[in-house]
Amino acid sequence: MSRILEELGPQIRKLRAEKGLTQQELAEKSDLSVQFINFIENNKRKVSLETLVKLLDSLEISLSEFFLPYSDQVDAGVADLLLELQGLPNRDTYIKIFREIIRLER
Repeated sequence: MSRILEELGPQIRKLRAEKGLTQQELAEKSDLSVQFINFIENNKRKVSLETLVKLLDSLEISLSEFFLPYSDQVDAGVADLLLELQGLPNRDTYIKIFREIIRLER
C-alpha cells in the first residue's frame, strides 16, 4: 500500500499532463486550490478518498482505472467496493460513511 501512496501525486500529475490540463485548470475543474494540487502532485499533502474522487472525476478517470496498476496490492474486497461505488448517485455519501467506519475501527 505504501507504493500507492508514494506514487499517488506523480500519478495525478501524469494523468493531468496526459489530459493537457494545467494545475490551474485542474484546480478549477475539481474545486480545489492550485496550491493544493501542487502539494498533492509533489506528495507534500495526503489526499482523502473524497479529494481523490474529485480529482479523478475532473480527469475523467474512474477509481477502478486509477487503482488498476496496483491491483496486486489492493485487497480484493476494497477493489470490489470501488467498482460498486462507480456511477452511484450517492457515492460521496457512501465514501463519507466508509471513512467514518474506518476511523472508528482504528
